[in-house]
Amino acid sequence: MERSFYYRVASYSLITILSVMVLLPSLADWTQKTDRLPEWYKKTFARKIALGLDLQGGLHLVYEVQVDKAVSDKADRLAAQIEEKLARDRKVKGARVIREGEGADARLRVNFQNKSDSKKLDSNFEREFAKYLTRDGQNEQTGETVYKIDADYIDELRSYAVSQGVETIKNRVDKLGVSEPVVQRKQNDIIVELAGLSQADFERVKSLIGKTAQLEFKMVDDGSEYMQRLSAHAEGKKAQYVGLDVGFDAWQQKDNGQQHTDVYLKAKDKAILEKFLAELPPELVVPADHQILFEQTSRRNDDGEETQDKIWRSYYLHRRAELTGEYLTDAEVQWDPNTGRPEVGITFDSEGASLFEKVSGNNIGHRMAIILDEKVSSAPTIEGRIGGGRARITLGGFSDPYQLQQEAKDLVAVLRTGALPAPLRKSFETQVGATLGPEAVSKARTSMVIGTLAVVLFMIIYYRAAGIIADIAMVFNVVYLLAIMALIQATLTLPGIAAVVLTIGMAVDANIIFYERIREELRAGKTPRQAVENGFGRAFWTVFDAHVTNLVAGIVLYSYGTGPIRGFAVSLMAGIVCNLFTSVWLSRAMFDFMVGRNKKRATLSI
Repeated sequence: MERSFYYRVASYSLITILSVMVLLPSLADWTQKTDRLPEWYKKTFARKIALGLDLQGGLHLVYEVQVDKAVSDKADRLAAQIEEKLARDRKVKGARVIREGEGADARLRVNFQNKSDSKKLDSNFEREFAKYLTRDGQNEQTGETVYKIDADYIDELRSYAVSQGVETIKNRVDKLGVSEPVVQRKQNDIIVELAGLSQADFERVKSLIGKTAQLEFKMVDDGSEYMQRLSAHAEGKKAQYVGLDVGFDAWQQKDNGQQHTDVYLKAKDKAILEKFLAELPPELVVPADHQILFEQTSRRNDDGEETQDKIWRSYYLHRRAELTGEYLTDAEVQWDPNTGRPEVGITFDSEGASLFEKVSGNNIGHRMAIILDEKVSSAPTIEGRIGGGRARITLGGFSDPYQLQQEAKDLVAVLRTGALPAPLRKSFETQVGATLGPEAVSKARTSMVIGTLAVVLFMIIYYRAAGIIADIAMVFNVVYLLAIMALIQATLTLPGIAAVVLTIGMAVDANIIFYERIREELRAGKTPRQAVENGFGRAFWTVFDAHVTNLVAGIVLYSYGTGPIRGFAVSLMAGIVCNLFTSVWLSRAMFDFMVGRNKKRATLSI
């Protein structure tokens, strides 16, 4: 025997031992015997093959992206930019830009204190907004100019909202530690598949994925005449809207002692407030440049102390956001030293810090509402200019401390991964239970055993001793295949198991090509050793070309497929690589051992 033969045997043996060691944790996990492995072993070989949604159960969700909200939000930002540019570059005082309508119907109305200022909306000014806006008319008497969102830009914005939504959800799911999650786009829908979740995790995961995490800072319109009229109307409707009440706020400005008062609506059930606002008479409808949002807070007793009772209260806000979460750079869980409750501290980038300082400095004594997903988290009074670019979001009241801490952690996770560009509406949900997985695995195991036995028997009957070599190579092929899947932490699905079964059949294809070539060499009068050398040497490129062709098909399936198709492609590509190794090099080593011991051997069992 040549020395190189022993080197090859040593290398193949090492590869086999490592493959078995890598694969053992997955096998132990599937058979629920993980506790039998030593701790050092489980830490060293921690990678496992994850079972897919169809094998171990999990969650399948379909979300519809509310793309019109993304268009409306962009219209609000454009309104703020137009106001700022008119004031800074064109020296126009008192110009107001009001957004009306939603989505594709959104319009921006630019109003001026002086009609002559409307001339400053010339072609040079509009050129900077040409990508986003198209002029839709002008009132010659007042100078009011109306713009609509460009149709092509709306399509671009909608496409971006869905694509960015997919990326944001992927980032959030990664924080959950779910193996091989499936997050994919289908038109304006996002499909999410998460395998291996327990029943207890379902609600938390759905909340984390669907949270828009749109963070906004808006000024409260304290002491407005509108809220005075609205509260008077509410007082007269208490009998019709049972539970509706009116509350009063009063505070003193610290820097100059000025007194501030405000009035608000409150109720124990938020639905009562929403119904009351929805049924307002036309003269009391909320103005287009304002909005009313709600905060759930603790009821206070006569001494001003918080109780465990919860109520919903209203805030009358300027619709325009002074600051949004797009300037956010970091979020972390911290604890309020006064209450001992968890809260979320947020940090803005340099531009956001500058805006925050400017807004706070211009509104001392007034309240700024911190809004998360259209719900007021808190509305603290600004007592002075706030520098440093830091703020905090308070959570809950008398909730369970562990629940509050988990809520804070989840909020940090979604804020760090970014806000969704548009809200999601869950249109479909299904939970795959634990019964489907074992049944599917059992049937797949049966098919694998039957297919393997059929291949093994055929090879032994037809090729005799050489067939045994092919069967041994096939076993090693499956071991290597599963070891590769464990190394890359692939997810094994039902189509993936089908690919493994297919690989078992393919495992002997290359051997058959080699064996038939060896038979031809033997019929030509070659010795067994010469026949083996010529057979493997002359048939190699035929086998190689066939494997490359199949590999290209696997790459295409992986690139353009989704979900289970990609699982099939991963198993197929790994199987092709292992097939090539076992049929060309491993089988050759076993043949060399068979014919190498006796160079004058006259026959070969093939």
